[in-house]
Amino acid sequence: MDDIAALIDADGERYRAMREADLVALERLLSADLVYTHSSALCESKNEYLASMASGRFRYLDTQTTEVSVRVYGDAAVMSGRCRFHAIVDGVERILGNRFLSVWVRDAGDASRWRMAAWASTPIPK
Repeated sequence: MDDIAALIDADGERYRAMREADLVALERLLSADLVYTHSSALCESKNEYLASMASGRFRYLDTQTTEVSVRVYGDAAVMSGRCRFHAIVDGVERILGNRFLSVWVRDAGDASRWRMAAWASTPIPK
C-alpha cells in the first residue's frame, strides 16, 4: 500500500474510532505529542483529548470529510480538507462545518504505520 492510501486508511480508522469512542484505537492512531486544536480554539494534548472522549465531553455521532488532499514529505504528511461533524459537545448537540489541517508522522517502530501529530480546524462561515 502506498503512503497516501495508508494515510487515508489511518484517518478513516481515526474517524471510526471517534464515532465509536474507541479509545484503544485512538491511542494507537495518535502521536504521543499530539496537539489537537478544536474549532473553538481549545488546545488539548493526547492525554487531554482522550480524557475528553472518555468522559463523554465530546461525542461524535457522524463525521464526513470532503476535498481531502494529502501531501507526503518523507516521514511526515500534511492532510487538509473540509469536515462536517454531528457531535455532542458539553451536552449540546451541534453540527460543525470546518476546514481542517492535520499533520501525520511515520511511526519510528513501524514504517508502514502513521500517527496523527497535530490537528487544527476552523469554522466555515455560513
